[in-house]
Amino acid sequence: MSTQQYAKETFRDLLERFRQENELTDIRQPVDIRHIATLVDQAKTALMFHTVIGYDIPVVSGILRTRTRAIMSMGCETYGQIEAKLQHGIEHPIEPGYVETAPNKEVVQIDDAVDLFRLPIPMSSIYDGGPMITAGVVIAKDAEFGFNSGMYRFMVKETNLTGIDIVTPNNMRLYAQRAYEAGRPCPISISIGTHPFEIMGSGFRAPLGMDEMAIAGGIRGAAVELAMCETIDMPCIADAEIVLEAEILPTGWSHPEGRFGEFTRLMGGLHWNPLVRIKAVTMRKDAIYYALHMPWENTWLAAPTRYTALRRALKAAGVQVKDINVTLGGCGFWHAVISIKKQAGEGKNALLAALTAMDMKHVVIVDDDIDVFDATDVEWAIATRVQGDKDIVIIPGARAKPLDPSL
Repeated sequence: MSTQQYAKETFRDLLERFRQENELTDIRQPVDIRHIATLVDQAKTALMFHTVIGYDIPVVSGILRTRTRAIMSMGCETYGQIEAKLQHGIEHPIEPGYVETAPNKEVVQIDDAVDLFRLPIPMSSIYDGGPMITAGVVIAKDAEFGFNSGMYRFMVKETNLTGIDIVTPNNMRLYAQRAYEAGRPCPISISIGTHPFEIMGSGFRAPLGMDEMAIAGGIRGAAVELAMCETIDMPCIADAEIVLEAEILPTGWSHPEGRFGEFTRLMGGLHWNPLVRIKAVTMRKDAIYYALHMPWENTWLAAPTRYTALRRALKAAGVQVKDINVTLGGCGFWHAVISIKKQAGEGKNALLAALTAMDMKHVVIVDDDIDVFDATDVEWAIATRVQGDKDIVIIPGARAKPLDPSL
């Protein structure tokens, strides 16, 4: 498959490709927004809700909810190719380009005209604390570290006020913390309805100073086009359907947010987070709202970012890796089974190196004769080759992801 085949593909091009491949179903009869989550859960395809009762904007959801659509969305033929594409983006980033204007400038609502309740933001669970914006690619900037992009959740609180879930230690939290300590807001753009190339690039935890939109460009094979916002000195993704121009207010982590049906397939807890003021909403005249539906729509592109981080950590430790399986039972985030071509002592070295990757929680290291994708084979290796007092390593006090329900 040509690397450049999808380099210029837009979000809408992707939806049309899914439609042609019978991976997107158009629902044209009126639908209550409260039913969207259940309908997406029950569907075999992604769904486009053209008439959401009480709203003027259609909703699409379930785009990345299956392995097949995740593979298709990245222009790949196998799931393993997604990791290779991400690695290519990391090693060969392409800096974003800027355009004078964008389709999402066709409608501009500023200050008192902002009303987030006009957006058809469905709830993923009946127990959610409120409507959650789940598919926003956030761009922020720090005077010292430059641009940072990521995917964060925003709970709608008022017409122009949300929270932002940044309890997990990451670069966005650092930027917000630095702004808070300086007593100033942290401007951010929130681009909703973007291609999975940008979602995957922003979902990779890059080192400080590395622009995730450049990684997205490397994944895409062409520069991501950005446009400047109307009310803040910050770029947004030009192809996005809807853009929220916002500021993280210097309130500190002092306002409750949640609960939310998480990628863990469990309800998350109530967290304390900063407030976000939405200064402007810009969108296309015929904008489509993308609702990223938990848990599976978060998982299929999250796991490859863990594969890449694990390989980099193990390579730095000098460990020869045969295979890695970031398991779905570990939510695509926390568990890995890794087979290595080991020499004396390298099993524990591999274990310690792997635990430094992102928020990895449990790692099993096996010899290269074990199939890491065969749970029975892995369990057999544990049963016949492990002595708990010698071979199990516990690292106390290490960083964890606050969304871990066992904490």
